[in-house]
Amino acid sequence: MKPANTIPLIVLSIAFLNAQTAIPVSAADRTGLEVTIYNQNLGLVKDTRTFKLAKGGRVELLLEEVAPKVQTETVLPVPQGKGRFTVLEQNYEYDLLTPRTLLSKYVGKQVELLTYDQNNKLVERKKATLLSLNEKAIYQVGNDIHIEHPGEVVLPEVPDDLVARPSLRWLAEADKGSHTVQISYLTGGMSWKADYVLKVNPDKSSADITGWITLNNESGIAYPDAAVKLVAGTIHRAGPKKRPRREGLQLAMRAAPQVREEAFMDYHLYTIPWSTTIGHKQQKQVELLSQTGIAVEQEYTVSIVGAAPGRQRSSDPKRPVMTTFNFRNSAANKLGMPLPAGIVRIYSADQAGSLQFAGEDRIGHTPRDEPVRLTAGQAFDLVAEMRRTNYQNLGSRDQIKYEQSTEVALRNRKPKGSARIKVYARFNGDWDIRKSNHDFVKEDAFTALFTVDVPAGKEVKITYTARVEQ
Repeated sequence: MKPANTIPLIVLSIAFLNAQTAIPVSAADRTGLEVTIYNQNLGLVKDTRTFKLAKGGRVELLLEEVAPKVQTETVLPVPQGKGRFTVLEQNYEYDLLTPRTLLSKYVGKQVELLTYDQNNKLVERKKATLLSLNEKAIYQVGNDIHIEHPGEVVLPEVPDDLVARPSLRWLAEADKGSHTVQISYLTGGMSWKADYVLKVNPDKSSADITGWITLNNESGIAYPDAAVKLVAGTIHRAGPKKRPRREGLQLAMRAAPQVREEAFMDYHLYTIPWSTTIGHKQQKQVELLSQTGIAVEQEYTVSIVGAAPGRQRSSDPKRPVMTTFNFRNSAANKLGMPLPAGIVRIYSADQAGSLQFAGEDRIGHTPRDEPVRLTAGQAFDLVAEMRRTNYQNLGSRDQIKYEQSTEVALRNRKPKGSARIKVYARFNGDWDIRKSNHDFVKEDAFTALFTVDVPAGKEVKITYTARVEQ
C-alpha cells in the first residue's frame, strides 16, 4: 500500500477543465517590465502585457504572476491601444492552490478514496465525506470514521476561489481584438542600498573609491529582463512605519557601464543602463561608480566634554583619539555624483602590499560638492588624557555659573612622523575661554577647536580655563 501522509495525494477529475472561467493573462503575454525600487522596502512595478479577446463586451480576466506583496489599492491599469478597455471591478486572489487549502474547500462534502495494493494496483474505490481537516484528515465512510487515508483522495474540481499563484481578477468592458495594458502597482519586499569601498593609498593623501548598489527582492516573484531604476531619498508615506531592511550580500563583480543619475523632484534617480533579471529572494549587486586618485585628508580627533558643576572627574581620564578620512564629493575631486546613503568600508595596504580592512562608517545621502567625513577607528599609538586642574563655583541658588581649568595631555607613541590632532572641547551653556596656552577657533556655539602637532615620541599639553554659564 502507499504510505499514509498528513496531506494525502489528491487527484482532480476532468471537471477541473471547466472550472476556471476567467481568461488568463500570464507572464508569457508580457511585452515590457520596469521596476523602480525605493530605500523604504517598496517597489513600483510597471508590467505591460498584450493579449487578444475573442469577443467584446463584459469579460473576466485573470492577471497572473503579480507580486504577492502587491498593495492592491495602488493598482493602476493603463490601456495603451486604441480599443476600449475599462476595468469595472478588481479582486486580488491570494488563496493559493495547495493540498491543504484544496481539501479545506471540501470539508462537509463528498470525495472519493482510492486504495492500492503493494504493486500499486487499485483495489478499492469508495465514496466518503470529509468531516474535518484540523490536525489530520477525518473521513466518514458509511457508518465508519477513518482518520487519514493511505491512498489517494479524488476531488471533482478546483474551486473558483483558489489560484495557483497570486493573481488579479478583473471584470472589464472591452472591445474584441488585441489589447496592450500597462499595469502599475506598488509592492512591499523590495529594497536597495549603497555600499562603498575606499582604498586609501600609502601616502594617505589620496584614495580609490568604488560604489556598489545592492538590490534585495523579497516581493514573492522574479522580474526577468526588467528596466531597473532606483530612487534615493525618503518619500513620505501614510500608514504604518517602514519595515526593516536586510543587510546586503557582497558579490564579486566587475565594472559595467556606469549607472546614470538624474534629479527627480526632490530626490535622485539612478538608472541601470541595461535590462537585468531580479530573482525572487535574490540579492544583486551593480557597480554605481569607480574612481581612482581622489584627494583625501587624514585627521586625528579627540572630543572633550566639559564637566557639569560639581561633577567628579572620570575614573579613566583617557579619551580615544579617532582616525578620520575626509574628502569632498566634487567634480574637481573626480567625483560630483550625488552619493546615496550607505556604508563606506576603508582598506589600506600593509608593508607587504596586501590590502587590510581598516574600519567603516556610514554616510547619509550626500549631494554633490558636500564634504564626506569617515571615522575609521581609534588610533593605537596616540594617547589623549584629560584632567580637571581647578574648579570654582561662581553661581548662586538660581544660577549655574562656574570656572574650570582643564589640561589635555597628547602623546604620540609612533616611532616616526608628527601627528596633527584636533581637540574638540565641548561646553553645555554659554562659555568663554579666558586663558589658554594654545590658539583655538570657535567651531560652533558649544565647541572650541584646538589643533596641535605632536612630534613622534613627544607629549604636548593643552591647558585652558573656561567660564561657563547656564
